[in-house]
Amino acid sequence: MAQPDSRKLTCTACKYENEIERVYCHNCGEKLDRSLLPVADMTKPSEEKAKTARQVKKLMDPNRLNWWMNLKTFLLVEFLAVLVAAGYLIVQAPAWVLPIEKDKLPETEVGDVWGEMLRQKAVVSVTFKEFDVNYYLNKYVKGGNGSTVKLDRAFAHFEKDTVILATQRSVLGLSICNTAAFKPEHEGVKWKADVRRFAIGRLTVPSTLAKLIGLDSSVLGAFTRVFDKDIQRLDRLEKIESAEGSITFTARQQ
Repeated sequence: MAQPDSRKLTCTACKYENEIERVYCHNCGEKLDRSLLPVADMTKPSEEKAKTARQVKKLMDPNRLNWWMNLKTFLLVEFLAVLVAAGYLIVQAPAWVLPIEKDKLPETEVGDVWGEMLRQKAVVSVTFKEFDVNYYLNKYVKGGNGSTVKLDRAFAHFEKDTVILATQRSVLGLSICNTAAFKPEHEGVKWKADVRRFAIGRLTVPSTLAKLIGLDSSVLGAFTRVFDKDIQRLDRLEKIESAEGSITFTARQQ
């Protein structure tokens, strides 16, 4: 819509300001001198037209939302990259997981020595090497033959003051290791596992999440089933000392 012309034509006789379209003064009737008509200011309408044109062009620009699309694309790529990295870590076995050496025999029959220690009434201390423990676990810790998830083996790794228990399962054809690292600690006369960290493959999982998804029971449960009777008698143990590549149990006198 056209804007009304705000210019005024002043009468030379009575100085009355008349509308721009008048020929004679509305006040005194004197003929108006139209040569005195003020020049129209065309700057403002031009600026308004230019502003309107810019707004229309911006609205019609197909690339006006490119920054948002680029941001969404970036976030999607980052999310997918995190998923791929997590998936890669999950299927990677911990560095200390070694294949079973079938031709190598243990120096100590862990099961026999462990049983004898629990039967002794005198103070006794035994040390097991990591290979011997894993040889025993590979022999006695077995899982079912489920079509989806199958327990392949269980094994242990010993570091200074830290015991790491792990289970290796086949999940839809993929071999995945679940691990729980803990420090054996006294709880009265009993012993408990003060869990420091959980992991799936090489991906560390927060303890809260691990318990929520049952990772703690899937790892420790595999060992509990085998050593259930012995666990009931662990109040006899005076010390459990983990060192690099070995673990020592000391039983108190009965």
